[in-house]
Amino acid sequence: MTATANTPASNNASHSSSQPKAEYFNLNVTGIGYLKNIRKVAGTTGEFTCAVINALTGPTDNASYTRFDVTVAGKESVSLINRCQKSVDEEKQVLIGFVLSGLTADVFTLSKGDHAGESRPSLKARLIAVEWIKIGGEIVFKSEKPTSTPPGQNAEQLKSYADNSF
Repeated sequence: MTATANTPASNNASHSSSQPKAEYFNLNVTGIGYLKNIRKVAGTTGEFTCAVINALTGPTDNASYTRFDVTVAGKESVSLINRCQKSVDEEKQVLIGFVLSGLTADVFTLSKGDHAGESRPSLKARLIAVEWIKIGGEIVFKSEKPTSTPPGQNAEQLKSYADNSF
């Protein structure tokens, strides 16, 4: 996870100089995970795209998953996720590098299956960037400036440490 403080990039002449500058903190989550359950949801402000990302965590040889219910934000991200709809519906493995924002926790109750009636935690967020997409082991999209690398794409790298490392 990364946290950054942002301020507006410039002052427009239309803004009054007596107004304080808007400052805010961003908490972004970056990772890789499997894309599932892409769907359109009708809201009061129109239709939007939602999905589930089962993010990989832990050691690569024994990974566990963290489930994120995401609302897709931004034209490019919406377009990319919508393009994955067919592959997800065909139950192909769609692995993505992602950036999430606006993380919140919630609890939901299972309504079907052996565990119906049981409560489960849910992490909700906005999907603000798709860095790369791999379908069936093949890279089908890679952002021009990704901050992560698809698995199997980074060769053995030499570690470089500062001279005064601890």
